[in-house]
Amino acid sequence: MNAKSLLIGASLLFIAPGLVSAQSNDDCSGATPIAGFNTFSFDNSSATASGVNDCNGLPVRKDLWYEWTAPSTDFVRFETCGTNTAFETRIAVYTANSSCGSLTLLDCAAANCGATGLSRLAFPAVQGQSYLMRVGSRQVGAGNSGPGQFVISADPCDPAQDDQLEENDDCASAVALPDGTYSNLWCSKSDPDWYSFCVDTGGTMSIDVLFSTAVGDIDIFAFDACGGGNLGIGGSASDDENLLIDNSAGTGPLNVFLRVELWISDPDFDCNSYSMVIGGSGCSGGGGGGVGTSYCAANTNSTGAIANTTAAGSDVALDNNLTLSTANLPANSFAFYLASTAQGFAANPGGSQGNLCLSGSIGRYVGPGQIQQANAVGQISLALNLTQIPQPTGFVTAVAGDTWNFQAWYRDAIGGSATSNFTDGLSVTFQ
Repeated sequence: MNAKSLLIGASLLFIAPGLVSAQSNDDCSGATPIAGFNTFSFDNSSATASGVNDCNGLPVRKDLWYEWTAPSTDFVRFETCGTNTAFETRIAVYTANSSCGSLTLLDCAAANCGATGLSRLAFPAVQGQSYLMRVGSRQVGAGNSGPGQFVISADPCDPAQDDQLEENDDCASAVALPDGTYSNLWCSKSDPDWYSFCVDTGGTMSIDVLFSTAVGDIDIFAFDACGGGNLGIGGSASDDENLLIDNSAGTGPLNVFLRVELWISDPDFDCNSYSMVIGGSGCSGGGGGGVGTSYCAANTNSTGAIANTTAAGSDVALDNNLTLSTANLPANSFAFYLASTAQGFAANPGGSQGNLCLSGSIGRYVGPGQIQQANAVGQISLALNLTQIPQPTGFVTAVAGDTWNFQAWYRDAIGGSATSNFTDGLSVTFQ
């Protein structure tokens, strides 16, 4: 038998190309041990077909097998995309805690990296556990095998890595934001981000979304309402995105709803991280929206969504024009708003399924006409009287310089048992 030489380096597993006919990893039982996040070389020129036809009922032709041990608990990407592999590939991954005759397929892929014909899949891995990696050809015939590479890496598109402003995956749950810089945000092809703003009469607002095109192509779209007219598109393929929303000729405040997404046809990447810089938002003369700043994570309710509270109107105390709105509540649920000058965090108070985001003296909007019942699509709203903010000792008037924090409490039912939940918090600093 010819000698076999394996050299495992910082980023390369090399199998002597002249000896591939003697490769023991031509079938599952002889899988070559590998470890770590690395780039690994292979040559399947002399490999044969083995194993089951389990990638959409099709075989991995001329397949080679590797047993990989996860260095950490991560969402892991296994791919030939972006490598020096000159033929169409098919790949698969299995748990390694069973015999080769009874494999558990985790995922498979074939020629899904665009015109290159190379392949990518992703799966959740647990530190210290082993997984069987199968790599080979999608086609048969001359030119459909040879030397190639595959890469195992921590997947930057882990679907569990939502950012601190989630859940804002649709226009109805857009997060209202004031001017500022917002970092460490994240979106993907399946998880866009929505934000809402207000541009005052005669004003302009700038939106800058800053990202690395080496990771994925983010585009932005602005609308004047959910399902409304298009205010602008940032669709650069190679640069950061910028929009200027001009309301200089407007006759009133302008609502702006911004969608940030990963270009659905990006052939190489499914997600990206970004920062966003907002300038010129906010309406002091009433109307519009985007008043206040969301804070404090809320938990999902029985609908599977996270209820969020936003505000529209004016942050000028003397205008006395502020309306709270909440979306994604259970239909017809009983709810009311809370108010405090102090933020806080208490998980599951009194057996609730949610988080209380207020502390100190907390007032409840439970006066005549203030207790709410969500409509059929889970929405409530309440126009506040800023001269009568409820507190345990009586009513308080909001004045310039005050910061008030608001949150909604609501009834819910889990598995037929009555419970309660909270929305996220909303902080408003009055002028």
